[in-house]
Amino acid sequence: MAWMARKGGDAPDATGNSNATGAASSSSASSSSAKVNAMVNHIKRLLSMILIVFSVVVVSAAILTKQTTATTGESGVHPMIALCTFWFSLLWLALMEGGLNCMVGLQPVDKLAYRSSHLRTYLCTRVAHKGDNIERFIVGRQYLDLMIVFLTSFMVSATDNASVLGLPPMVNRIFLGQDLAVILCTIVFGQLIAQINSAASMLDFMNNWVMVGTTYVALCVESSGILHAVYLIQIFFTKLAGKTVETKEPPKTKTKKALFWLRVLFSLAISIFAIVVFMTALLGGNTPVREEIPKAVSIVSLLVLVLLGGFMEALQIALFAVKHLPAADPVESNDNNSRATQNLQLIFEQNKLEAFLVGRQIAQTVIMFLIARIITIDMKSNGNDETNNLFGVPDPVQAFFNSGLLNALVSTIFASLSWRVTANAFPMVFLSNQISIWIIRLCLVVEGTGICDAAWSFARIHQFLVRYRPDTTFFLATAGIETLAAESNTDLELGKKTSGAEGSNSGTTTKISESSDSMEEEGIENDSNDITGYEVVYSHEEVVVKSDR
Repeated sequence: MAWMARKGGDAPDATGNSNATGAASSSSASSSSAKVNAMVNHIKRLLSMILIVFSVVVVSAAILTKQTTATTGESGVHPMIALCTFWFSLLWLALMEGGLNCMVGLQPVDKLAYRSSHLRTYLCTRVAHKGDNIERFIVGRQYLDLMIVFLTSFMVSATDNASVLGLPPMVNRIFLGQDLAVILCTIVFGQLIAQINSAASMLDFMNNWVMVGTTYVALCVESSGILHAVYLIQIFFTKLAGKTVETKEPPKTKTKKALFWLRVLFSLAISIFAIVVFMTALLGGNTPVREEIPKAVSIVSLLVLVLLGGFMEALQIALFAVKHLPAADPVESNDNNSRATQNLQLIFEQNKLEAFLVGRQIAQTVIMFLIARIITIDMKSNGNDETNNLFGVPDPVQAFFNSGLLNALVSTIFASLSWRVTANAFPMVFLSNQISIWIIRLCLVVEGTGICDAAWSFARIHQFLVRYRPDTTFFLATAGIETLAAESNTDLELGKKTSGAEGSNSGTTTKISESSDSMEEEGIENDSNDITGYEVVYSHEEVVVKSDR
């Protein structure tokens, strides 16, 4: 029996009959409770909407009045350019966040089924689903993701004593000084909206030329070798677990193996150099927190944030790794397994997975912004005097240090990808850890505040404006047309089958399954788009449209 919610019926009384009166009373109480919860949710969504709109106004005002790092000092970026760059970065981030869900979710679907209707989606998946390219895309995309976070932090980080719209100093300090406004904008507009809409409209979401270009950019970033250190960590922990690294490609030739390990060494060298650079700047007081936090506290805070953020990444992967394992496994034999069982029951039997994912996304973004604030290098050159630069490097090199590209590299490897590959090999290590339950509860509390509930409303607006269609509608329509044309065929296969898969899927309903930062939607009943008697079945192995006619 898989990890899932189980509900029992009414308890019988002494005569063996269910307590009808108690059931009626319970039903009435449940109805009242549902109404109260619905009202509370509407209030939270309204307050969240006000908060997000206010954050957008505050961030825009700070940029346009030249009270951000990018628009003042030596950078001197024009306010309109800074504002456009900020929103373009968020839109690109949103495209990558949703695009990852789509790339993973469309793997089992036959590409010929949507080549003519969604050409640009086909161009993306054709290259990303070839061999092990999906893993390469994920690695390259993760770096681009964090690079945008660092770029956004640079563009809108407020200057000291920034004040906009005549707001009280405390409000300015919270929303500008502590980056709350930009963090909220990034979470809602750069992540959650895209994840919500891409979950049900993968084909439409990816069907644009920007996503096509992003696919190739992510693959180029990975092929450059700067992130290959993560593969070394993956190989180490996979061997430690007694497993082998899965691949869809033939064995590497000697030349390819040599190039692979050269890139691993190259990535390790760059990573070590990047750590030396930002640690030197941090100890020298050349970061944005130089006047706020003592150096020792900054270093300890950085380590805590990396561990906390990495553990959140690992928990997400671990939960998906064990989601379909039998719940009847012997997990009560020791304390570690008991803790793992407690965590799994909290997430799956109480239907808290979606809430955990949303809360984790919010907390993870806050952590990454805090990491960026601690390790971003903020060293100003002094005219032609390059002796004030880090290690006495020329001004162009110092500008490269200040850009945050090296810091994004370190964060990607050590605060994200390394934890993901480790959790994939040892999911129970993280689920049975003593701090797991507290991190899960923290994420649930963050989501329960409703601070980003406005994302659902904005997602509906976005969906209406761009006319996204559910994937089920497309596949059902395709099934109806092609089945009527074939006449004699009652089963239309849109994806490749694996041995024994057909029997295992009989009698199931629609299931869309995704990994990483994606959401999962299960148990959707048959769509009624004028096509009756058909059912589309998604799994990681096949996509089949069945007919009961």
